[in-house]
Amino acid sequence: MPRSKKPSAAQPAPGQACPAPPQPQPVRQELMALMGAAPAPVRRALGDLLLSVKAGLEAANQTPKFVDARARVFDWRNLLPMLTDIRSKLDRPVAARLRRRGKAKAELVRLDEKFSLLRRAHEQMSLMVQITYALVNVGGEFQTPEEILEQSAGVLLEQLEADLFVCRLRDKSEEWVNVAADTLHGTATPIFVHALEESIPGHPVMQAVASKPWSYVLSNNLMSAERGGESYDCVAYQEGYRSRLAFILRGHDTRPFGLIMLYSRVEGFFSGFDHQFLADCSRIVSLTVGSRLEVGRDALAKASGGMAHVGNNALSVIKNCLELVKEDLEAAIQAGAVPVLRQFRTALDLAREIELICCALSGAERLRGAIANLLDSVEHPRIMHYIRGEEVLDLDPQSFPGKLK
Repeated sequence: MPRSKKPSAAQPAPGQACPAPPQPQPVRQELMALMGAAPAPVRRALGDLLLSVKAGLEAANQTPKFVDARARVFDWRNLLPMLTDIRSKLDRPVAARLRRRGKAKAELVRLDEKFSLLRRAHEQMSLMVQITYALVNVGGEFQTPEEILEQSAGVLLEQLEADLFVCRLRDKSEEWVNVAADTLHGTATPIFVHALEESIPGHPVMQAVASKPWSYVLSNNLMSAERGGESYDCVAYQEGYRSRLAFILRGHDTRPFGLIMLYSRVEGFFSGFDHQFLADCSRIVSLTVGSRLEVGRDALAKASGGMAHVGNNALSVIKNCLELVKEDLEAAIQAGAVPVLRQFRTALDLAREIELICCALSGAERLRGAIANLLDSVEHPRIMHYIRGEEVLDLDPQSFPGKLK
């Protein structure tokens, strides 16, 4: 039979009651007791750390997990590293989230910058389409270069929201003549120099016209010249204009033929537009204005060439015949006895016939002058008002005495 075991000294004797195990204190009381035994500075630090751990656990919806579940906290010296360890574990996912958020924020900033650039490019592209449409739509009839330039400047004034435009064309003496100026609301405009020479020193627009293949010139310092500014083309201002955008219109040979200068009262106003936008805008204005001028010149050249071919031949025949009749009548009057004159009763009748022939010759000569003016209108068209508000070419040689040789 197996030998029975003797009761151990640690075990109670049979019939003796076992002592009750010590009841654990609540965690809160233990923590309070441990913190109360710590020095005052450490106690305050433990309280702040404990609150931080509690807030972190609630935010993460977690409970504290100890590295060693059998570990016990005997005093505040054990409590401090335990709380620090829990706080460190809570900080790791927070730091990871912050890093991810930082990367996401940086990426968001880059995307926002790209979006801003794309949106600005889209807005300027839409504005370019509107300007192109308006410039093409405004050219529905034949007009003089001055009127074409003024209409195009009006489109730019409205679309770019400027305050004033000034148009200049190059004349025969290579000076840039002021042909039109107006404001957005039709108010008074400053007094501008009538003509500018390309040799003006220091004028940015004239320098670009004379020696630089630029399509536009931007000026943001329109103070008077004696104050170091760039407003050489204004004699006096009725209102203060602070910035200027000058479009240099060039033909197919890149030679400048026109200027459209926009002014704004806001300093640096036109700097808000991109360089490429302004360059494209200048090229579009040059193409539309130049094509309208070329089409008008081509139409006038064809019309004047055809009229000169047919009209001059017909006029030559009429003129020669009338001159022969005039010479015959004058010779008959001097002779006094030609049979063909028997039907005329007096010499007064003959004088009247000669006067009528001279009038016909004068009309033929006037028509020849109109044909010559039609040829000149290819480069220098002149418009006059006709009946019922219509406008026609002014070809009357009597309006320009000395023009016809």
